[in-house]
Amino acid sequence: MATTYLVSTALMGVLVIAVVTWMVRGHGWYQYSPRASTSSQSPASDRESRFEAYADQPLVWVAGFAVLAVGLLIGVVASISGPVETQATAGLVVAVVGGAGLCGYLLFGVYLSATRRGHPRSLAVAESATVAGVLFLIAIGFQLVA
Repeated sequence: MATTYLVSTALMGVLVIAVVTWMVRGHGWYQYSPRASTSSQSPASDRESRFEAYADQPLVWVAGFAVLAVGLLIGVVASISGPVETQATAGLVVAVVGGAGLCGYLLFGVYLSATRRGHPRSLAVAESATVAGVLFLIAIGFQLVA
């Protein structure tokens, strides 16, 4: 049964590679540039610029890391030294928050590095979505094997 799932996953991986290859060798869609917008700035772009302003401040990153580290430390302490009833729950919460933090860090890092290299936001989001899809496939593969 597990072998069938692994073969299915491998076939889907081959299909993904074939589709990506077809898209890359296809039309020059990556050279498309839309016309300039008539509106000067929308509320969505204002929110994005505020977010990018916060993302460029090191103090925000330090505070976010400190909150995350202290929260995970409290969760680990609760899972180790707490009552038996809370140990499993605290361990699960630490694992989920740690995994979500790692995935978020990876996806946001891909987005930021792509935009810093001069890629348009749409391409940076597509690269982040590709990384998210690969992480999803890896998670499914681990579940199939285990």
